Amino acid sequence: MPERPSRLVGILGGMGPAATVDFYDKLVRATPALIDQEHLRIVIWADPTVPNRQEALLSGGQDPTPWLDEGVGQLLRCGAEILVAPCNTVHAYLPSVLNGRDVEFLSIIEVTMEEVQRADSNDRVGLLATDGALASGLYQSALGGLGRETVLPSGSSQQDLMRLVHAVKAGRTGPEERQQAHGLLSQLRRRGVTTVIAGCTEISVLIAGTVGDLNIADPSQLLAEKTVRRAYSRTPTDHELQNSGKDEHELRT
Repeated sequence: MPERPSRLVGILGGMGPAATVDFYDKLVRATPALIDQEHLRIVIWADPTVPNRQEALLSGGQDPTPWLDEGVGQLLRCGAEILVAPCNTVHAYLPSVLNGRDVEFLSIIEVTMEEVQRADSNDRVGLLATDGALASGLYQSALGGLGRETVLPSGSSQQDLMRLVHAVKAGRTGPEERQQAHGLLSQLRRRGVTTVIAGCTEISVLIAGTVGDLNIADPSQLLAEKTVRRAYSRTPTDHELQNSGKDEHELRT
């Protein structure tokens, strides 16, 4: 059998289904392929029955960890060499799920911080994220580590954001929803930010690119681009070096 062009990517999806479809579309578009055979090899585990992450974080709802553990196990049994999860809130649970599993994991939080550092020196960064993601402090902590202040929607705007998230989950992504999402962006721009993190994969479905002079850091898009780079790379990560007992030259050869 000829050498395959990429390492096998496992997508822990279904949270929600539309966000998973959007991520896979971004992954395909980010791949520099001219023919079918040059695209990435992908395994998708899409389980929409995973208990609500928002409820688990905010009000003691059912712990999604067993479902996530099963999903990761299924992907690894399929031979996945790289794992990604195109859901921001679920990253609050993944460290414990991945503990002891020898696989490269690309964090949607980390790739977003790389973009913030690269693209903007403003010490105030806007964040659109679900109530659960905010409660977990995932992005606020990461931005604080970069010396950046997190600017959130004010007043009832966070409730408007959550309504948009539920609208996308229900399949509503039309002009009205997009206009409302852009209204949230404009509000943050008036408060002095020049970059906004679309820290919810459903919100990423509604906004993209640059809105006026506002830079949109789309974690889903950034994760797709990083996944393509890592899937085609044979360069070992720090994680692989630490767990192999070999030096970098040995792993490359």
